[in-house]
Amino acid sequence: MDEKLAEVRARLLKLSESAEADGEPLRWFEELYAGAERDSEEIPWARMEPHPKMVEWIANQPHVQGRALVVGCGLGDDAEWLSVAGFDVTAFDISQSSIDWCRERFPSSTVNYRVADLLSPPIEWIESFDLIVEIHILQAIPENIRDQAADGLPKMLSPGGHLFCVGRLLSQQIPDEPTPPWPLSRTWLEGRFSILNPMLFNHFSNEDSPSVDRYQAAWCNESNPLA
Repeated sequence: MDEKLAEVRARLLKLSESAEADGEPLRWFEELYAGAERDSEEIPWARMEPHPKMVEWIANQPHVQGRALVVGCGLGDDAEWLSVAGFDVTAFDISQSSIDWCRERFPSSTVNYRVADLLSPPIEWIESFDLIVEIHILQAIPENIRDQAADGLPKMLSPGGHLFCVGRLLSQQIPDEPTPPWPLSRTWLEGRFSILNPMLFNHFSNEDSPSVDRYQAAWCNESNPLA
């Protein structure tokens, strides 16, 4: 891990621990984005481009189209790519500063950027989305509320909708790094989304961090005849 990333992760860990101690375990997202002062290098997961695994999967699923929801949209690159690809996109984050940053980056965007909490999403989102994209969000949520966060995702899928996820995979290869993120097990993921039909579960690693096991996974609602 380079010096800059190590410094950012140390700050993230401090914010996370303080928020957890105060009983506000998700507060640190806003503190991190606000404190970054529009420097994307201060956001350790900011790619400044759409996630390649999402792009690849969508390209191979031409029947997946319609309304898309991006969970924890960060700086908006995934949401913007989906919009250009033809989806009607809603993207949300718990951080107001994150959403403000997205709107500043993409002032002419058609994406509906919203401040919202995955633990209590707007009631009008229930059964409303044909695609839900969750990348690196569940792994950043503490264990005591992670089940609740994950259980809300299938409820927002429309009949025949798809859920696509990317994150760190719990395996024997565990990097010597502080948490968060907390790697997730395949057993936990499959259990949380057991009401959906599994489509994909692949292991992979990035060239810049080959010691970190990751997963991409997809599920579909049972009524989808094309899945």
